[in-house]
Amino acid sequence: MKSIFIDCSLGISGDMLTSAFFDLGVPHSIFLDNLVNLNLDKNYKLNFNQGDSKGIKGIVCSKNEIQFEESPRSLRDIKNFILNSSLNDYVKKKTIRAYEILAKAEAVVHGNKISNVHFHELGSIDSIVDIVNVCSAVDFLKPENIYFSDPPTGQGMVTTSHGILPVPVPTVLEIAKQNKIQLIMLKDKYFGELTTPTGIALIATFLDKIVQPYNINIKNIGIGLGSKNISRPNFLRVLLIDENKDSKNNNHKPFSETIVSQEAWIDDSTPEDIAILIERLRSAGAIDVICYSVDMKKNRKGVCIKAILHPEKESLLREVWFNYSTTLGIRENKINRWILPRRIVSQKTIFGEINFKQAMRPNGQISIKIEHKDLSEISLRTGISIEEIRQKLFIELSEFYEFDDWFY
Repeated sequence: MKSIFIDCSLGISGDMLTSAFFDLGVPHSIFLDNLVNLNLDKNYKLNFNQGDSKGIKGIVCSKNEIQFEESPRSLRDIKNFILNSSLNDYVKKKTIRAYEILAKAEAVVHGNKISNVHFHELGSIDSIVDIVNVCSAVDFLKPENIYFSDPPTGQGMVTTSHGILPVPVPTVLEIAKQNKIQLIMLKDKYFGELTTPTGIALIATFLDKIVQPYNINIKNIGIGLGSKNISRPNFLRVLLIDENKDSKNNNHKPFSETIVSQEAWIDDSTPEDIAILIERLRSAGAIDVICYSVDMKKNRKGVCIKAILHPEKESLLREVWFNYSTTLGIRENKINRWILPRRIVSQKTIFGEINFKQAMRPNGQISIKIEHKDLSEISLRTGISIEEIRQKLFIELSEFYEFDDWFY
C-alpha cells in the first residue's frame, strides 16, 4: 500500500513541498500543465535546480520575476479563479480547501467574517501556484495515506503586509489550534519563520496522521530545499513508502508488526468495576486485555490490567483509561510481535454451521481451533461429548483450505 510521509521537522512551505515532490519523481510536466491550466502569463516559468543546504543535496524551486498587477484577493475571488481554470476536479477541490482553511484562520485573527477576509501575500499568484502544485503532485501520486511529522514554530519576528509580527505568525497558530496540529520548538539559532501559513494549511488539507508510520518500506525520497540561507541545513523531505499491507496476504508466512501495550496498576477499585473497565477496553478496540494480581505499596493487593492494541487506537484507549478507571496514569510502550496468517470461517458441517479459526504454520500446515461456544451448544443438543464432536469436525474441516481470504 503506497503512502507518503512528509518529514517537515525543520520547516515547511509550499515551494519546499513542490521541490520535494519533484525530487521524488513527480514529472515536470505536471507542474508546467498547472501554469497552462491557470491561464497564467506565458513568461511565468517554474525552474527546478539541484542545490545544497549546508552539504545536504536537494531541489530548489524558483520562479522567474514577473510583476503581476495584484491586489488583495478575497476567498470568493480565489474560488472563482480556481473554478474557472482548467485544473481537474481533485486539484480544484483541494486547492479551495486549503484556502478555506486559511480564510477561517484569518477571520479569527482579524475579527472578520470569512467573506470579508482578503489575502495579501497568501493571495498572490506565487502562493496560488505553490498550493496548486502540491495538490497536483498528491493527485499524481495518489497515496493511500499521508503522514506528517510535527512542524516547527520558528522564533523571532517577520515583516508582513500587516507590519512586523511575532513568529509563528497568528495565522499559523490559529490553523494549528483549529486542526489540532502540534507545533514543536526547535533549539535553533535561526530567528525567522520555519512553518509558513501556506505550509501548515497544506498539512491541514491533506492530514491523515501526524505520526511517523510503522513498518515502512521506503521506495523513494524527495528533498526540497528552502530558499533561506540559515546556519543549519534547511530542507524538507517526502518519503514514498510501502506499508506492506497487501504483501502480507501473498506469502502466507509469519510477519512482524508494531503494536502498543498500555497498562495500569490499580488498588482502589472493586472487582465489579475492574470487570466493566476490561469490557470497555475491549469494546474500544483493544486486541486483548489481561488482568492479574500484584503486590503494591504498603502491602496492598492490587491488579495489573494490560491492554494490547493497534497504534491507531492509542488515543481512544487512553480516553477509556482516564474516564472509566481510578488510575491517575498508564504505562505505554510500543512492542513488536510476530503473528501467523489466520482467518475466522463459518462452515456448514454434519452438526450444522460452526465457526472456527484457521492459522497457517511456517511449515505450511493448517491448525484449526473451533469456537468452544459452538462445541458446547452441539454437545447439549446431541448428547455427544465435546471431544468426540471436536475429533469428527477436525476430520471434516481439514479439507477446507482456501487461500483467498486469509488475513493478519
